[in-house]
Amino acid sequence: MYSILVDNENNAKKMEQKYARKYPIFYDESKKVAGMLKQEVRLIKLGRMPGLLVIDKKGIIRYAYYGKSMHDIPENNEILQILEDINKL
Repeated sequence: MYSILVDNENNAKKMEQKYARKYPIFYDESKKVAGMLKQEVRLIKLGRMPGLLVIDKKGIIRYAYYGKSMHDIPENNEILQILEDINKL
């Protein structure tokens, strides 16, 4: 699992200090990756909406979820089922 923060290096390092022991965190200050993955910005919601992509070993996006608010994320069970299904391929 990787986290890609669309933020500047300073803020990304703060997040990394807090969470890096759990998984690696990368930052996308230029917003190039966010643009490629069509991650939306909503100014009225104060920033970038969460996005979750499941990409298989071949680099194929098998699942894409783009939240409508900062708290709009899929349930863990849903993601675990998707991962199980991908492993059966």
